[in-house]
Amino acid sequence: MATFKFYSDINLTTAITGNVAIGEGSVVNVFYLGSTDSTKKLQDSTNPGVTPMEVSIVDANPGSGPTTAWVKLALSSGGLSSAVAGDPLVIGTTVLGGNANCLPIWVQIDNSLSGSSSSTDLSIQITDVKEFSV
Repeated sequence: MATFKFYSDINLTTAITGNVAIGEGSVVNVFYLGSTDSTKKLQDSTNPGVTPMEVSIVDANPGSGPTTAWVKLALSSGGLSSAVAGDPLVIGTTVLGGNANCLPIWVQIDNSLSGSSSSTDLSIQITDVKEFSV
């Protein structure tokens, strides 16, 4: 069973299930990628420890509602200013398990240009990865 998940809190108690709710205007959220199991690490499945992993936003319903071009991803709040909307976020070659090692993923969604109210078309995902024992 996979132990690495996206969480809505730094203590890794509330896993994100399903899509990200999008409201009106520009919104900044922080999600956390991690595992409470400190004996595990997360790496690319085909070239572990060498190929960098990427986090991206996926549009479940292209052509309708919000698009991935509205979303910026960064490893810090300051990184959002230089992030390119729609681009994946490179998170490195290894993420270690344990609460202290969770990786914050900053997400800025600019829905201010659309005039729409809310949607759940967008979700956060990671490239093909595998858990390994430390």
